[in-house]
Amino acid sequence: MASVMQRLKHFYDGKYYPILVSVLIFLGHSTELEIVFGGLMILSLILGFWICNDLRFAVTPFLCTIFIVPINHSPNVPNYSRYYLEPLPLTVICILAVLLIASATAFAVRNRRMIQKDFLLKKKGIFLSFALLCVSLLLNGLFSKGYTVQNFLYATSFILSLMLMYFLFGGYIRFDKSTVSYFMYCFVLAGLQITAQLFFAYFTTVSFVGMNPVKETVLLGWGVWTAIGGMLTLLMPACFYFAANHKHGWIGYFLGFVEFFAILLSQSRGALLTGALVLFLCVLMLCFKGTYRKRNRFFALAILVVGAIGGVLLFDKILSLFQNFLNYGFGDNGRFELWSLGVENFLKNPVFGSGFYAFVNEEWLKDVYPYFYHNTLIQMLGAAGAIGFLAYAYHRFCTVRLFFQKPNTCKLFLGIGILGWLCFCLIDVLFFSTYPTMFYALILLTMERSEDLI
Repeated sequence: MASVMQRLKHFYDGKYYPILVSVLIFLGHSTELEIVFGGLMILSLILGFWICNDLRFAVTPFLCTIFIVPINHSPNVPNYSRYYLEPLPLTVICILAVLLIASATAFAVRNRRMIQKDFLLKKKGIFLSFALLCVSLLLNGLFSKGYTVQNFLYATSFILSLMLMYFLFGGYIRFDKSTVSYFMYCFVLAGLQITAQLFFAYFTTVSFVGMNPVKETVLLGWGVWTAIGGMLTLLMPACFYFAANHKHGWIGYFLGFVEFFAILLSQSRGALLTGALVLFLCVLMLCFKGTYRKRNRFFALAILVVGAIGGVLLFDKILSLFQNFLNYGFGDNGRFELWSLGVENFLKNPVFGSGFYAFVNEEWLKDVYPYFYHNTLIQMLGAAGAIGFLAYAYHRFCTVRLFFQKPNTCKLFLGIGILGWLCFCLIDVLFFSTYPTMFYALILLTMERSEDLI
């Protein structure tokens, strides 16, 4: 029995459990049997809570469960499905949720002595900036005429997604030299999950006019084209982290370019622009940093040559992928009007802002998320006023300081990903969505803890 338990612990702590989770999520997404495959994944997670003494195994399930939602069951565009409110799915979800919460609680009680209380004392900057940002968001729209309880509820959901990840994995994981690589490995798997789902969509649900994909049909159940491209921009550098120092880093090099190709397939102009910046910076760093920089220089040259030859031979097919970008050009797609409205709402209530629900769009059918201004800085001004903007500015200062103090390879590539993602968020809304926020919190946690481990 002891031997079986040891083998299970080894399985959960190793690289194969995240792969199992990723496979179950992809199967649930692609077959629309997410209740079955997702249920199996949750049951495996529940078992892990009773076997393991460390939360490391839960990183991939916590991050990637959202990706299991198929298009036809999506509560968002295009179907606005109520599938998860039907009796059978709702019953299964509630039962699994109760079992999961009970198991997680038992895990926390059983391992209360191992909690890493000192990680907050050692790394005060990010935590303090998170705390100030969260307080400012709770105050969004205070004293404005259109204040609603939804302002508080949405801010609370954002805070939970941010702080829960930071506290759980910061407090219940024993960080050692392998943990940072494990987190990076999980980020790579998450990016490959999105890439695999996007490739699957191109063979099943994406529509074409001639050889040109129809942008409005580039959808996954958990997000539209901008969410797909934006998430890949954030996650792609994790592949190149392994290319820098790992003896089999050519695999990471290859996977990084595969994920960039998926960004192109996403048909998001903003993601293509910021993703190209991220790719350039990653390859540039590989040529000058890391143990295998000579090998990576050769790869960079080979990719340039192959890319040039492929560009000539496959020009028409490549042009078809870019056709949507050419059709849209540099148009703002209504963003200038949104930004102007955000500034107006700030001027109406400059201290605490006008709240996240000050702007009503009749065509916006989502029941949970407000309609955003598609720019993080203007969103903070319009929704949370000067208080929120200053809190966000301080948070940005802390993240920049984290990047430059005690530099290492992990920080370098994760920092490049955050830079690209934040640039993308100047024209889109991902900073205020739930699942990107979870990734963001764990990326900053990984950068923090890497200081003393690499």
